[in-house]
Amino acid sequence: TSSYAPNLSSQQLDEIEEAIIRDFIPLQMIQSCEREYKKKIETGTLTDDLKFQYSWYLIKSRYKNDVKKGIQLMAELCQDGVDQRDHYYFLGVGYYKLEEYQEAELCVNRVLNMEPTNVQAQQLKQLITEKQRRDTLITAGVVGGTALAGAAVVGGVVLLAAGIAKLARK
Repeated sequence: TSSYAPNLSSQQLDEIEEAIIRDFIPLQMIQSCEREYKKKIETGTLTDDLKFQYSWYLIKSRYKNDVKKGIQLMAELCQDGVDQRDHYYFLGVGYYKLEEYQEAELCVNRVLNMEPTNVQAQQLKQLITEKQRRDTLITAGVVGGTALAGAAVVGGVVLLAAGIAKLARK
């Protein structure tokens, strides 16, 4: 749970995830923005605003390679020293979409350090925390199940060996 926001129900988190993560930019819009972006690069007139728009469109794409490219461009903007609060939030969204929760959490924490009352960042932080919690439970279940299966196999081998030894003595 987040120390910044009130606990949200599972249904509320699902609704937030739907709004933040599964709201895709249509491919035609991304392609149109990409043409403009490349044209501005060629003419040396690229602005941070257009770079931001293009990187945000890529992060909002349904394709992971686009999301990765969007993260790279957005990170470059952060290095340029422009208003980083929104940039780090969108980086967090991108990393969340790629299931890189630790990176997403770092970005959201930067936003919350700059603006502790940012509701979008608080909500994204809770989504990240919940995903990490679920992943930990699933990993523990898989590890526990694997250990249990391994113990069953070892136990079966021991019983089989004992049975064979008993038959050999007869």
